[in-house]
Amino acid sequence: MVTINTGLDDPIPKCPVPGHSWEAVVENKEAAWLATFKDERASYALRKYINLAADSKIKGENDKKKYEKARRLKKEIQKIRTNYISAMESKNIVDNQLGVCTYLIDKLALRVGNEKGEDEADTVGCCSLRVEHIRIEENNQITLDFLGKDSMRYLNTVDVLPIVHRRLSDFVKGKDSSDDIFDKISASRLNEYLKESMEDLSAKVFRTYNASITL
Repeated sequence: MVTINTGLDDPIPKCPVPGHSWEAVVENKEAAWLATFKDERASYALRKYINLAADSKIKGENDKKKYEKARRLKKEIQKIRTNYISAMESKNIVDNQLGVCTYLIDKLALRVGNEKGEDEADTVGCCSLRVEHIRIEENNQITLDFLGKDSMRYLNTVDVLPIVHRRLSDFVKGKDSSDDIFDKISASRLNEYLKESMEDLSAKVFRTYNASITL
């Protein structure tokens, strides 16, 4: 079953498979994909996307917008980092979790993470990390081990700020392995928090900015 992404007023193309129809027809102006479907051949029913060609005009315009956002982030990054450290130092646990999540997204290029259906692979992002995905090591280190986008394993031991180490230790204390680390916030709440710091700020903008700086 295939979902296609087309303009609201554009004619809907006919499904080329006799006796079949599109699963859905949507208009998503923020997406660069033309069609999406579940790959039933995979061990999990992974969702695949048919995207615009790399040299398409629309793709080029979207890439330009992406890098313009990263340029704007460069001007705001120090203020944003100061803000999320202040949030970690707050006495409010919601602020603490928002601050730590933003730090991990900035430092480790993690995705925010969204809720999935029962038939999708157990992939996670920052907000959906569970206690079983982290080990609190000595000397201000943590080890993360989880399935990321496209079920690719993320395994990394990293140094973190002392306050991040303390907060993560507090977040997992007394919880079962299947419990959420960041149980006081959601992906939508974190996205709202990011946009309070800069319009259109997202985890992807952090990745673009940090990759560009590294390069």
